Amino acid sequence: MCNPRRVEVTATRAIVEAWDREVRRVASRTGTVRGEVRIRQSLAGSLGAPALAALERALDAGDLAWREVPEGYRYEIHGGWALYSPDDRSLTIVATQSEEVVGRGEAERRLSGRVEERISASGMGAYYDDGYNGRTRAAADAEAQASAEVALDAAARARVAQVASDAEAAVRVEVEAEAARAAEADFEARAATRQAELQRQVEARADRVFAEARRAFHALLARAYRDALLAMARHRGAQGISVHEDGDVLEIEFELPR
Repeated sequence: MCNPRRVEVTATRAIVEAWDREVRRVASRTGTVRGEVRIRQSLAGSLGAPALAALERALDAGDLAWREVPEGYRYEIHGGWALYSPDDRSLTIVATQSEEVVGRGEAERRLSGRVEERISASGMGAYYDDGYNGRTRAAADAEAQASAEVALDAAARARVAQVASDAEAAVRVEVEAEAARAAEADFEARAATRQAELQRQVEARADRVFAEARRAFHALLARAYRDALLAMARHRGAQGISVHEDGDVLEIEFELPR
């Protein structure tokens, strides 16, 4: 027995095969909508310079409820906030409510086509001159032919899949853009509806937010007055200083020397 001889067979086939693909894309668009009512009051005309100076000293001292921000000092309220601006000495109160809205869209495209081509593939077989173990030339030719047919089947499937994939790739960006536009339109519609609902809700409770913010500001102002008045009394040697707070009422008593 010697080394086996090799036989190679190349087979050719005409393929005529239809294909179809569905290209489908889903997109989403997320954003925040807000209902808001705000009022702004200039304090320069209603509070004197000494009161404003005392107020700003109290804020600079680090009142934990009024947090320093780039625009001034901010007080958080359930459903809104208040802001005192030292630059123009104004108080802004905002009643607000926000919510995240999600818009969704999808797009699809049905693609179809037909592949008509000739393809080739090779197969190998082996035999022995003495036909050892049934390995004759005829058996080798049959083996090579069968291998080539298997390779042709695989090549045909791969070619059809490639043509379909190329067609899908050609429209993918367009379908994605269409889905994104649908998501944007859905978001805009949902956002408009929800924003109107939030605006009505905020308007219904704005007075409560404004009242709570004013109470907080007046409490801060009262503490500022208290500190300024006590500092003045001590500076002038007052005796019998007493401070009594009961809810929104602040009482300070002292006697100045004659």
